[in-house]
Amino acid sequence: MNWKIAAGNFFRLCLRLVAALVVQKVLRQAGFFAWMARDAGGLNIIISPVGEVYAVLLAFTIFVIWGQFTEVENLVIRECNSLDDLLRFSAFLDADAARSIRRAVTEYAHRVLKSEWPALGQGRADKQSDELFVEVLEAVVTARAETEPQKAVHARLLEMAQQSAACRDERVAKSLTRMPPTLSILVRTVAAALLLLIFIYPFEDGLIGGACFVLASVVVFLANLVMTDTDNPIQGIWNVSPKPFAALASQ
Repeated sequence: MNWKIAAGNFFRLCLRLVAALVVQKVLRQAGFFAWMARDAGGLNIIISPVGEVYAVLLAFTIFVIWGQFTEVENLVIRECNSLDDLLRFSAFLDADAARSIRRAVTEYAHRVLKSEWPALGQGRADKQSDELFVEVLEAVVTARAETEPQKAVHARLLEMAQQSAACRDERVAKSLTRMPPTLSILVRTVAAALLLLIFIYPFEDGLIGGACFVLASVVVFLANLVMTDTDNPIQGIWNVSPKPFAALASQ
C-alpha cells in the first residue's frame, strides 16, 4: 500500500473541507441559510433522488472495476504458475533445452518487473516484454525431445506455454483497460451535485450542518478514491502485487 499517495489525498481533502466550512460560515452570517429555509422541503425532495442515482452509479462502477482488478490479480498468478510449471517440467528434457527455457523465462520475468509493470501502470504496453515472451515460446517449441518420455513432456510444455500466453494476453489487455471518461465525469458530477445540495441545505444549527457536510464529503471522497484507485490495478494506493514475477525471476 502506498501511504504517501493516501496521505497526500487526505491532506488535500482537509484543505478543501476547511475552505468549504469557512465559506459556509460566511454565508450563514450573511443570512443565506435563513433565506433558503423556506425551500427546505424542495431540497429534501431533490436530495433523495440525487443520492439514490449516485449510489446506483457508484455501486455499478465499483462492481465492474473491482471485478477487473481481481481478474488482473488472478491472471498474474495463473501466468506465473504456468511459467513455473514450465521450468519444473523442462528439467526432464536434455540439459541444453532446459537451460534455454530457464534463461528465456528468467529474462522475461526480469523485464516484466523492470519495465512492463510501470509501463502498464502508465497505460502503455511494453514491446520488448512481448519480444522476450516470444523467445520463451520459441525456446519451448524448439526444445529437443528424442525419447518417448521427453516427447510426452514436450507436449505438456507446449500446453503450458499456450496457457501462459493466453494469461499474458488477457493480463495486459485488462491492465490497460480504464473506466470510460464519460462514466467518470457522470459519477463525479452527480457526487458534486449531491455535496452542493447538502452544503446549501438550511440546517438550523450551523455545527450540525457543517458536521453533516464534512461527513458526506468524507464518504464521497472515500468512494471516489476506491473507484479511481482500483481503476488502475498496477499503479496507485492499493495495487496488484508483482511478487509472483519476482519469485519467478529469482529462480
